[in-house]
Amino acid sequence: MKKHRAFFVSLTWLIVFLLTDACVEKIDFDLPGARFQYVVDGLISDQSTPYQVKISKSLSLEADSIVNSPVSNALITLFEDQKPVEVFFEESAGLYTTKGTTRGKVGRSYFITIQTEDGKKFQSEPETIKEVGEVKAINYEFEARKTKIVADEIDSNVFNIFIDASATDSPENYVRWRYTGNYKMDTQPELHLTWTPPYTPYKNPPPCSGYKIGPGPPGSGGLLVKIGECTCCTCWIYQYETMPTVSNGQLIVNGQFRNIKVGEVPINSTSFYEKFMITVEQMSLSKDAYDFFKLIRAQKESASSLFQPQTGEIKGNLRPINNEDLMIGLFWATSIKRKHTFINRSDVPYNLPATDIPADACTDFRNSTNVKPAFWE
Repeated sequence: MKKHRAFFVSLTWLIVFLLTDACVEKIDFDLPGARFQYVVDGLISDQSTPYQVKISKSLSLEADSIVNSPVSNALITLFEDQKPVEVFFEESAGLYTTKGTTRGKVGRSYFITIQTEDGKKFQSEPETIKEVGEVKAINYEFEARKTKIVADEIDSNVFNIFIDASATDSPENYVRWRYTGNYKMDTQPELHLTWTPPYTPYKNPPPCSGYKIGPGPPGSGGLLVKIGECTCCTCWIYQYETMPTVSNGQLIVNGQFRNIKVGEVPINSTSFYEKFMITVEQMSLSKDAYDFFKLIRAQKESASSLFQPQTGEIKGNLRPINNEDLMIGLFWATSIKRKHTFINRSDVPYNLPATDIPADACTDFRNSTNVKPAFWE
């Protein structure tokens, strides 16, 4: 009897499943193909020229490359108070620069028009350069950190960078702070070795080191011979912000922005080979530019957290004129005030080991140059 009952129960569920499955209707979605979009990044300020605009095409979802394509042969015209004042020239693929005949002025309104090689036209919304307060003080605070690598932990200490700044009398006070770090490196590229396993490493100084390999005793691999001055031994490496820092009037106390964190300085023998220079720029924003940078920051923060709510779509202030292509990004107008300070190696609360770097700092380190920064002391 129990066996018959179990059989009928199983049969009943089978019939229910078949009837339910029969009611499922397959729906085919006719989705549009992936569309590329133009990406624009540019600004005009009340600081010295030239000004730059970058244009590229973002990747199609079906592309097998991870590199954006620069947009060349575009015609970009700068307008001041509705009048064309300057045409950008293409300095390199996708990078357009003014010739320096125009300088932004507080109170004036600016926008650009873009015409691509195939005749598509775009225009940015007019942006007015507004007054901005200034950075009054740059402060730093040591923070001890550990980073876990496999089963071990290593020091990853930092200096947190904070600023105090003045606000304007405007009721809005939309502001962006842009942080840039910079440090000097002296390297020994003449000690550079090339090693291709399983062979023994051999001396291979780059030409910029001022050395070459001359004859030497057997087994020595040759001797270093100086033939000129080194052009890549001393370089300055730049560290850029990972996300924009923005604020509005909600953070003003008695006409001042207080204790705003704008960046972090990693502490190691490289970044504090000598000292670390900090530059903070205070930049005025329109409401549109403020919303744009605030959304970028929100998206970067949400990318690091599984529980962060989804943010909105980034668009910007550029629109098509004679087409329906997508263009995202921003051409904005700003007033800029800068302040610099240094953190010395002696400010690190412990001894950093000395190190020799057998490398060409000007090419082996990202964002490096052999040109001394203007405010380096």
